[in-house]
Formats: sequence, C-alpha cells, structure tokens
Amino acid sequence: MPTGFWRGVGPNSNVFAIESFIDELARKAGKDPVAFRRDNLGKAPRLIAAIDLAASKAGWGTPLPPRTGRGIAAQAAFGSYIATVAEVEVGDDGRVKVKRLVSAVDTGIVVNPDTVVAQLQGGLIFGLTAALFGEITIKNGRVQQSNYNDYRVLRINEIPQIEVYLIASGEVPGGIGETGTTAAPPAVGNAIYAATGVRLRRLPIDPLLLQRKS
Repeated sequence: MPTGFWRGVGPNSNVFAIESFIDELARKAGKDPVAFRRDNLGKAPRLIAAIDLAASKAGWGTPLPPRTGRGIAAQAAFGSYIATVAEVEVGDDGRVKVKRLVSAVDTGIVVNPDTVVAQLQGGLIFGLTAALFGEITIKNGRVQQSNYNDYRVLRINEIPQIEVYLIASGEVPGGIGETGTTAAPPAVGNAIYAATGVRLRRLPIDPLLLQRKS
C-alpha cells in the first residue's frame, strides 16, 4: 500500500520506535529514563540541555497518583533538538487521558518565537491525535475512512496543557514545522508504561491492552 508524508519526512517515521526502545533499554538497565539518555548523549550537549529543561519544567521524579505516569522522548532532526515529557492518566477501562505535554527545544537562532511555539503546539496535537486515534483500515482493497465523520481527531476539550520552552541559542536556525508531530507519540507511550507497566509497540493506542486486570 503506498503511503504519503506525515507532516514530515524520514526521521518522523522512526522516532516512536527509537524512543520507545531507548525507554525500554533504560528500564531493563534499572535506570531512570532521563538519566539513561543523559548518560548516552555525551556528544550531544544541545539535546542534553533540552532533556534537562523539559524534565525540570515537567517536575520529573515528583510523585504522581496511581495509574498516572510521565514519559520522555528526545530527538535531533532538521537541525533542531527537542525533548518532550508527557503526563498521562490511564483509567481502569484502559482509556488514556493526556494531562500535560512539556517540550523544550533548541532550534538555533529564533527569528519569531511565537511561530516556533505555535508550530510545536500544532505538531504535538497532530501527533497526539495519531497516537490516540489515527488508524486507517482497509476493506476489499479500499480505505474505509473518508473524512472527519469516521476518522477520529482530538477535540478541543481533549487538548492537554501544552508548555513549550525555547532554549536561547546562537546556532544556525533549524527546522521546526515537523519535529513536534513525532514528539508526542513516544512520550505518551513511555508515560503509559510508567503508569501501567504495559509496553506499547504499535499505534494507535489500544485501550483493551491497558485495562486494569481484576
């Protein structure tokens, strides 16, 4: 089946797999996911700075209620460095409520800060929609979804609190229109693992896998 672009190109297709795997390696090593990333990014100071800022602003490591968790994802793409922390709550029925997204980005010299923030906000919402609902199904060789009446998108009352922090930088400006899209899915998936102990390896999220076992 031919596929098209997903608000971005190459790196966007891989961030969910890579950052989910990095998180899984951290858990297997018995290390905090933020500390594990820092320990393995000695040659990427700009990405470390983004991770540190996002984790700090999100309150990484502070206590949370049961079945609530935080997850982090980091990426370097298009000349920009971004880290995102998601905070999610998973109901007993397996439904996921994303309560907060915190992103820190070093995109080099920022010409228009409001544009950078808006691009990341839109990208995070776009990616969150894909993580929660973005499934395309095929029947008799045809796509079943035709428009927003049968392709679920995130509604305005479902948008989480979104915080974007820009890191002052004198580096060459990087791209910002695509990076936010792929930041949300792995951060949310890693937060779900922190909340439930269930590791998701495909999207969209299936609530049946996350139901509390009696």
